[in-house]
Amino acid sequence: MTTRETSAATSAATYDAQQHPQDRPVVRGVTLVVALILSALAFRAVQPFMGSARGVVGPLVADAESPVAGALAIVLAFAVVAAVSALVGRLVNAVVGIFVLGTGVAWLAMRSGSSVDFCFGGSSITAAGVELLGWTGLAVAGSHLVYRVGGALPDFPVTGDDEVDSPTGRFARISWLAAIAGVAVAWFAAAAASKGQALGAATLAGFATGAIGRLLAPRTPPVYLAAAPIAAFALVFLFIGFTARGDLAGGFVDQSLPRLLRMMPVDIAAGALCGTALGFGFMRSFAAQPGDR
Repeated sequence: MTTRETSAATSAATYDAQQHPQDRPVVRGVTLVVALILSALAFRAVQPFMGSARGVVGPLVADAESPVAGALAIVLAFAVVAAVSALVGRLVNAVVGIFVLGTGVAWLAMRSGSSVDFCFGGSSITAAGVELLGWTGLAVAGSHLVYRVGGALPDFPVTGDDEVDSPTGRFARISWLAAIAGVAVAWFAAAAASKGQALGAATLAGFATGAIGRLLAPRTPPVYLAAAPIAAFALVFLFIGFTARGDLAGGFVDQSLPRLLRMMPVDIAAGALCGTALGFGFMRSFAAQPGDR
């Protein structure tokens, strides 16, 4: 074998390893476990900056004793976890990287205040809507990084049609409409005010968005799909904030509080990131085109 043939064979092997990480189960498993631990540690460091006057981690950044410090801590932790998730995207795939990003946020969500603290702590629905817009921006930036570093998904070949291949093309925008179904699913699922119920409902909303989004655009990379349900919830929260009458505590007591307000912004962000990755991956066989398998 000549030097040129050897070089070509080596390059082909490297390319195949990058495109088919499922053939490296040990690397895949170790990478995922380490990334999940690092993600949890990064958001664990945020907790001291989110303490509120009620003695718990505030359900909103605005409820923290120092909102600026809390916001900066979240942005820094998110940036660190996004970098870790991008590495996961490179070694495994970008969808798994988005899931890792969501688990880091979920660690903070599980330790933050619930809707009880939101309603009785003097919080604001409008402030929650604005915070969701902030989480939307973080999800967009984090997703962009993960997919930029992670590269194209193995089962999403380039079609040559910009409307299909572009992460912001027509088909991508159509897939974002799946977030409407996600919000509807969350409304049915948010049956109680507990933190577990809130995270579960948010994850189901993300799952529905990912699954339906893949059916609507089976050939389009879901680069910004995880941000879609967060943005949808932001619009809903802002609408409620500008139109609702009465105080939150009274609404909680007489059970007139809108069901979606049982989920806090951090719950929604975590559920959207984890859920869309799970839903998108789950629908792989259903959305497969002839010749994909």
